[in-house]
Amino acid sequence: MASATRLSGLVLTAAINIMLEVLFFALYSIFRKQPSNANIYLAARIQREKGSSTHGPRHFALENYLPSSDWLKEAWKLSENEIMAIAGLDSLVFIRIYVFCIRFFGACTIVGVFVLVPINYFQGQIFDIDDITSDSLDKFTVSNVTNGSERLWAHFGFLYGISFLAYLLLYVEYRHIAKKRIHYLRSGKPQPGQFTVLVRAIPKSSQLTYSQQVDDFFQHYYPDTYLLHRSVYADTKWQKLLGEMERATREIRFLRLLPATARRPQRHKLLGLSGRKEDPLDYQSGHLEELKDKFKLYQATFMETRDELPVAFVSFRTRWSAAVVAQTRQTHRPLQWVTDLAPEPGDVNWRSLSICFSLLWMIRIVVGIIFVCITILYFVPAGLAYTLGTLETLETLLPFATEILSIPVVGTLVNGYLPSLILAILYLFIPPLMLFLTEFEGYPSISTQEIQTCGKVFMFLVTNSFFLVAYGSVVNLLSEVIESPRQIPGLLASAVTSQVNIFMNLVMTKGWTGYAIEILQPSVFIPGFLRRHVLRTRQYGPYAKSLPYYKALPELLLFVFIGFIYVIIAPLMLPFLMVYFFVGYIVFRNQILNRYEPVYETGGRYWPHVHNRIIFCVFMMQIIGIGMFGVKHKPMLSTLSSPLLVLTLLFHHYCRLRFLPVFQEVSMEWLYLQVAISKDRDDEREDKRESIYKKLHKAYLFPALWNFDTSEIGGSCHEPLLPEQ
Repeated sequence: MASATRLSGLVLTAAINIMLEVLFFALYSIFRKQPSNANIYLAARIQREKGSSTHGPRHFALENYLPSSDWLKEAWKLSENEIMAIAGLDSLVFIRIYVFCIRFFGACTIVGVFVLVPINYFQGQIFDIDDITSDSLDKFTVSNVTNGSERLWAHFGFLYGISFLAYLLLYVEYRHIAKKRIHYLRSGKPQPGQFTVLVRAIPKSSQLTYSQQVDDFFQHYYPDTYLLHRSVYADTKWQKLLGEMERATREIRFLRLLPATARRPQRHKLLGLSGRKEDPLDYQSGHLEELKDKFKLYQATFMETRDELPVAFVSFRTRWSAAVVAQTRQTHRPLQWVTDLAPEPGDVNWRSLSICFSLLWMIRIVVGIIFVCITILYFVPAGLAYTLGTLETLETLLPFATEILSIPVVGTLVNGYLPSLILAILYLFIPPLMLFLTEFEGYPSISTQEIQTCGKVFMFLVTNSFFLVAYGSVVNLLSEVIESPRQIPGLLASAVTSQVNIFMNLVMTKGWTGYAIEILQPSVFIPGFLRRHVLRTRQYGPYAKSLPYYKALPELLLFVFIGFIYVIIAPLMLPFLMVYFFVGYIVFRNQILNRYEPVYETGGRYWPHVHNRIIFCVFMMQIIGIGMFGVKHKPMLSTLSSPLLVLTLLFHHYCRLRFLPVFQEVSMEWLYLQVAISKDRDDEREDKRESIYKKLHKAYLFPALWNFDTSEIGGSCHEPLLPEQ
């Protein structure tokens, strides 16, 4: 495995990805102007505005087929308050990660490029501008600095400076988001989850059903505050039927907004290739009636065979009562009558509630073992992908293509672009795989499931990244670590330094081009295009979906991790990362405004997990810095850098004490004392309680028991119990 790559390969990779990004952004600016694509690129806006965005210009206009920057200006002007109003605090937290990265790595880029890069490059050499293009990247990294050089003091000062800058910016972000969360909790409308507790591990009785036991238990111990309960059942076949009914309802809702002349008659059998042509509104209305009949037949069967689970949602008359019950152990047996605050109705993971609570610990251990096995097994395809993507390997495997590969441009493209492209494709399968694994762990809410998936994906990507830098010498590295664990920082520093080019290419291939694919949404656009122009059918309702945190967040944090481990060793990496963070900041502001509709709202509970992972990145940066000084024969600088590890741990502990309670659902006694009681009194004084109780009666009703009403399908998952005043 070559340890160095000429800059020509890096320049070619950058040129390819820049051209792809510009092309995709230009296509997006054109496609989004077409009325037929509004339900893809303006899906969230259409749903918010009740379809008004579907009525775009339908006559020919040249400006509708020319690239423009209007969407960039619109996304840039979006304020924090508008983001919260449109998509909630979770989306704002995601954007604030980009803000932190732009601030931190922006400052690091200025110092790194204009101070450290010249120090690294001019180490005892005469500057020759013509020689830069043929130099390897090692010339711009700390590996070019002579062992024992006094110039390493600059790197030492930089390590301390950016460490304290990271502490400052992380503190500012944590405090800012904590204030936003407190404001969210204080000013928000009543939500069902504030009054409701999820009860699991209800003991089995030979005389009473689970529902009767719940009613007797809470009537006896909480007679003044207990309001009602809703049972949970094992059957989840309703999910597919309700999904189809929701899609049909959405189509009808938006078809009614269109004049009859704008609704193209179409066939609906055999993928739109056969059957008589019908008005889409008539067809969808008839289809919905058929689905309703199927749902009623299913309900009749369900009522006869329903199987109650030892799980229930119990609602109380006040927020304070629900908080007290959620934080109280109900019996002397810790695995019975387990209570916790309930997720909001749209956030409930009904399928996971069917998993036996007493077996969850065992299932999670098994899932953890499977995760470790998958991570280790993935080393093989990841290593092979990198090896197969090198010029030498391809010449061996494909001798007939030697002449083509010998062309300088082709050889440079293969060595610089192909490995990172293969790795980027391999990593596409990881988030769905980890989400599938996490589904077996029995988390009661979709949000918690996604948060846990984020952790798995991030750990997988980081572990594979470290394997990648050490590929080819893993056994030697392990043997050296076992013999002398003190060598770990030095070994990491040596391995990381040798693979700068891999991660630079990965930033451009997976990062830059990834944003272009994200905004163009080819997986939605291409099937829609084929459906309209080949099958002559069309979906009128919006394709709005939730921002996939389990996929977007770990990928962002992977590049944050790469930035931290290379910020001192290879500052030339930083400009590439700055492009990644700045483009991502604009792209996701646009997507939040136009594309993504939240499925759930956690009130910013993603941030503590993000903070923990950034602290891990800071810690790894400092370990690698300590190892780098050791490799460069500056033991005194390694010793002087060691206190940073203690400072990082102390800072992390302080942030946990100072801010974490605000983000824990059942650990905010002070907040519930000051806010919950006052809100309960406000409800009583303003005579709102009866309206709240009426909504609570159907908030957690098991979906298979719904008295189907199309007006209630597809509503907001975090709709308040009271309407806006």
